[in-house]
Amino acid sequence: MKISELEFEMELNGVDEADIAEIVELYKNKDINTEAVDRELVQRGYPKIFSIDYDSYDEEWEDDEATSVERFPYKHHLDE
Repeated sequence: MKISELEFEMELNGVDEADIAEIVELYKNKDINTEAVDRELVQRGYPKIFSIDYDSYDEEWEDDEATSVERFPYKHHLDE
């Protein structure tokens, strides 16, 4: 991940510009570890952005609950 991508993701998720600048400064000359960036964000009061906590999702959701999709006919039909 590049610094510009890191900045962009944090901007999209509502991180304050001053916090973005400080976090970018921390990782400017280092390899970007997204888990470490998430820890830094959590310490500053933001939610995790770069790592997904799959355990926090509702485990009761099943594929059977998905709605079906009705396909459209491929030809136009004129109704009078």
